[in-house]
Amino acid sequence: MSFIIGVDIGTTNVKTTAFDTKTAAILASHSEGYEMLHPQPEWSEQNPDDIYKAVCHSIRVVSETCKTQGETLGVCFSTAMHSIMALDEDGLQLTNLIIWADNRSAEIAEKLRVSKEGKKMYRNNGTPIHAMTPLCKLMWLKENEKKIFKAAKRFIGIKEYIVYRLTGKFVIDYSIASATGLFNIKEKKWDDWTLKQIGLDESHLSEAVSPYHIEKLPANNGFKLSAGIPLIMGASDGCLANLGSGAILPGTMAITIGTSGAARICSDVPYLDANMRTFCYILDEDTYVVGGPSNNGAVVFQWLKETFFADSDFNQVFDEAAKISAGSDGLLFYPYLLGERAPIWSSAVRGGFLGLDIQHTKPHFARSVMEGILLNLYSIGKILLETQKVKTIYANGGFAHSPLWVQMLADVFGIKVALNDTVDTGTVGAAMMGLKALGVVDKLSDLHYFTPVSTIFKVDKNVHKTYDEVYDKFGKAAIGVLTNAGIEDN
Repeated sequence: MSFIIGVDIGTTNVKTTAFDTKTAAILASHSEGYEMLHPQPEWSEQNPDDIYKAVCHSIRVVSETCKTQGETLGVCFSTAMHSIMALDEDGLQLTNLIIWADNRSAEIAEKLRVSKEGKKMYRNNGTPIHAMTPLCKLMWLKENEKKIFKAAKRFIGIKEYIVYRLTGKFVIDYSIASATGLFNIKEKKWDDWTLKQIGLDESHLSEAVSPYHIEKLPANNGFKLSAGIPLIMGASDGCLANLGSGAILPGTMAITIGTSGAARICSDVPYLDANMRTFCYILDEDTYVVGGPSNNGAVVFQWLKETFFADSDFNQVFDEAAKISAGSDGLLFYPYLLGERAPIWSSAVRGGFLGLDIQHTKPHFARSVMEGILLNLYSIGKILLETQKVKTIYANGGFAHSPLWVQMLADVFGIKVALNDTVDTGTVGAAMMGLKALGVVDKLSDLHYFTPVSTIFKVDKNVHKTYDEVYDKFGKAAIGVLTNAGIEDN
């Protein structure tokens, strides 16, 4: 028997899973966490060495568990997007890893977004202008950390750092590169025009390679695996969530709600929104992933629990929410507690409740928060539905552990929802991409046995009609929310 190891490097933890290559059975799995640092308001950083150690240890645990079960075919990565750090000419850190949640470049992003230059960058590179992007982070470093910016020999993300620590090489896959705001998604190379605007060139960045690119592990590597085992570059976590759920064919959409959230579809051609509301990233050479991310996923539900239900567990909160009918008796919630990315792309916007009156109780707040998170994702999904008709939504992320929340998703969108046997689609997608890279299969679709569906949630047409009315109110009132934040409505 042989197995492949899929590694999903997320914002707060790494999850590593070994899969039987012929049955997709999980042979071993291990998760390990690491800290997020906030040295100043609006700053979000991590120590890349902490992440590297967690990845190495997680892989060692899984491989040790499986050592008697067969051959390790390879290791493939799914990785969180938008991280950047500066290295000197000796490959030593000049900064911590600045991650997607960092907002220090918000003012730069807001000015760039409405400029001719910003619009051209989006047309070339497919990444909306926002503080999350390495593009804006680099512009901030150039303006505010001139010595570091000048001394930096190279700027890299977390996957590149891990591969560099293992192999001594600086390589980045097209998928992660396409989320930097610096990579031309049509030409599949670093965008010279964008780099020129910030005073950099290709030499400051890693070599861009296919997500199927393979490096061989050297002897005495941090994973403690045998020399020569293939290390497959893999792709971004968002793109691989589509692959790992089965949402890579026309007519399918993936909805992910973890700490943050996203709605995504796949396309064989790049799609760029006229209003710059959506991203267009690369899964592989033949597939683009179009969608929009939300800052405000399950982290907002966590806030709800800690604020309103401190003595309850999550299932008890879901039970309370189930007591309330669709629409929460007129209580609307805008989930912009952390600013927002799609579809409004503003770090300044903030959330709140609307329509609150004396009849509302704690269970109303629970249901309203769950609905608000979904209604915001629906505002992204509606943009995607302009490009293709969707018959099935594949749900993944931590929210999928709640049948109530998944049913609400079906009823808000008016589209049936398929729930996979596992919600950990990042490691599944990485394993699938690794097997194609190794030539085990010719097409990703040959690996359908990796994405079995356990449950289908059908739409309740009456509830969907209610949510259509609720969404109409949500959208109209959102104009006031944006106006109060000093933001023009898209």
